Amino acid sequence: MKQLMSKKIGLIFIAIQFLLTIGIIGILLYVDMLPNKYLLVIVLGLIFVLLYTFFSQMSKRLYILGRVLSGVFCVMMIFAGGYILRGYMAINNMANSNIRYDKLSAIVLVDDKAQTINDAIDYEYGIISAIGREHTDAMIDSIQKDSGKTLAINEYNDIMSLVDALYNKEVGVIIFNEAYRETIIENRKGFDTETRVLGNYQVETVVEVEEEEDKTDDLKKPFVMYLSGIDTRGSISLTSRSDVNILAVINPETAQILLINTPRDYYVPLSISNGTCDKLTHAGIYGIDVSIETLEMLYDVDIDHYVRVNFSGFEKVVNALGGVDVYSDVSFTSDWGPSFSKGYNHVDGKQALAFCRERHHFSDGDRQRGRNHQHMIAAILDKATSPKIITKYSSLLKSLEDSFETNMKTKRITKYVKLQMDEGLKWKINSMSVDGKGGSNYTYSIPSQKAYVMYPDEASIENAKKAIQKILDGKKLKSEEDSGINKEQ
Repeated sequence: MKQLMSKKIGLIFIAIQFLLTIGIIGILLYVDMLPNKYLLVIVLGLIFVLLYTFFSQMSKRLYILGRVLSGVFCVMMIFAGGYILRGYMAINNMANSNIRYDKLSAIVLVDDKAQTINDAIDYEYGIISAIGREHTDAMIDSIQKDSGKTLAINEYNDIMSLVDALYNKEVGVIIFNEAYRETIIENRKGFDTETRVLGNYQVETVVEVEEEEDKTDDLKKPFVMYLSGIDTRGSISLTSRSDVNILAVINPETAQILLINTPRDYYVPLSISNGTCDKLTHAGIYGIDVSIETLEMLYDVDIDHYVRVNFSGFEKVVNALGGVDVYSDVSFTSDWGPSFSKGYNHVDGKQALAFCRERHHFSDGDRQRGRNHQHMIAAILDKATSPKIITKYSSLLKSLEDSFETNMKTKRITKYVKLQMDEGLKWKINSMSVDGKGGSNYTYSIPSQKAYVMYPDEASIENAKKAIQKILDGKKLKSEEDSGINKEQ
């Protein structure tokens, strides 16, 4: 009886191990991140252990060892399966964040007696007359429906005219998209402390920037990706200005990446402005699709994918990597405290953000900030493609879950991971920035007053177009065609 029960217990162990083995192999095949050579080794190893533990139950000497080994491998497979699925879901969440949130606020002066929108229901309300009107009207309709009253509305041409109306007490409440807040603060430093939010309204929109499926599934085909850094913390899906605007032209066949920085104040027509120029950063106020379309117009190129990250997400990723070694062209102390020496600096997330945000202490301002962005991207890629990253895998995936969003499909991302692991590509990163001349002019977003802008240098744009085409054609860039970074990764 004891021998019979002992064999039954052993068979239960084997049955569980068999099911987990089938499950882990299925998971590996589904996520499709491991190169075949590694997958084959793992599958053969799992089968070998399964056969060993099975036949060990036929032995009077080895059956206890077999059960222990079976139990250990069962636990390992459970943890490994959860680990792999968590990673896949993190990538999937990042790749399916196609919802844009516009947060609208009702604002009064800080000393106003109203504490809620209901308290201010009989006030005069100010709104922007045209830009973003559909969202504003949605908030007005909601307020009117909840209160049963019709609001008294005054319309203004742009955000600063609207803010001036509040300060001049032409209206008691203004309604605007929170994406404008940083622009307002640039013009009225005390806006945050001089006003209060009575209430918010959120509008959800599906972002219509779709990746076209490559029917050939050619992972070596070159593509263009837009890297957008927005100037907010919190939800990555919240509409905001885009202060970082970098095109990454990637050719997996030649293992080349060209990073092209476009200054935030570049004075260009937006895709929605009917030829009227605006700062490039303002394109982000109207959605990632407008930023993409505007850059496509500027460089005469199709952008295949985008990646969007905000301040808090950027910090998380750098910390998850265990910090990065970033190159600084000059020594400087940032407005946020950290100091950097010329040469390589090891930075954590907070320091990395200070490095990327600084522009006031540079003689060429935003141009140098753009170069620092490119240095930081190179540093992150260097760390992320290192074999040592496996020790940071869990924390890195956790940081990606709510820090990035992209329109690249999940399966395509995992296949690029597989390609990198399989071939161990040594990426060569080149970088360049388009140039321009500073000036002052009216913009599409704020037509009532002049703002600092950068007038594009057409020669630098043409050079960038030629460099883009060379990377797409699989040609090597000459040394004079890049600036700053030219480093093996």
